[in-house]
Amino acid sequence: MTTMIKLLVVAWLALAASASVTAAEAQAAQQPAEVKFSEAETRMWMTDQLRNVTKPINLRYDFHKTGSLEPDFNFDDKVELKVEKINADGSKDGTVQFFTGEHNFPAPPMESVTVNPVLGHYLYGDVMQMNRLTDPNGEARERWRYFQRRIKFSLSEDATVKPVSFEFNGRTWKGYEISFVPYAKDPKRNLFEKFADKRYSVTVSDELPGYLYRIETIIPDAKPEQPPLIREVLQLSAAKPAS
Repeated sequence: MTTMIKLLVVAWLALAASASVTAAEAQAAQQPAEVKFSEAETRMWMTDQLRNVTKPINLRYDFHKTGSLEPDFNFDDKVELKVEKINADGSKDGTVQFFTGEHNFPAPPMESVTVNPVLGHYLYGDVMQMNRLTDPNGEARERWRYFQRRIKFSLSEDATVKPVSFEFNGRTWKGYEISFVPYAKDPKRNLFEKFADKRYSVTVSDELPGYLYRIETIIPDAKPEQPPLIREVLQLSAAKPAS
């Protein structure tokens, strides 16, 4: 059975593939060239992110939204990922609760997944927020898809990946920080100049249950000395065996 989670991941991967095909490859009309993915794309989407989960586990991520742009919309919340079943092929079943109360984003059950769905859900919510911020009157049709494509282009072309270490649950973990600024060189940035320098940072670790450790996005103020217009942080706060 196909779930929304799988569809979200497929959509991101499809855009990654299209972003990776160069003009020269498109003109070489003989045999389709093998698509090569960047290190950022591979680490974001193309690893078994749940391979270190060998028993049912509950993962909790704490979320904080701050900033000067929408002070009335700043809030703290949580995301909970529950892996409830380990399938014979190594994939996982479970549930995701993405935020609570009025902020809740309905998430379907996880079925036979190998990637952490929290990452896909967060980025979907992120491009929807960009849609709302840049088109408050709803005049543009599905502008969020444009922002989604720009993220995929950036991951393919200019994202950086660097080794990092971080502290979690009483020990030091080794991982990677994937950083990208998808709209900085956007030819249409004049349509949303206020938000065009938005920065993304995703920290992952092959050692960590659930793989994803932290997501941070920052929309800086035009004046560097001022606090960000919006800053969001989603960070793993607990990983406990399912009771």
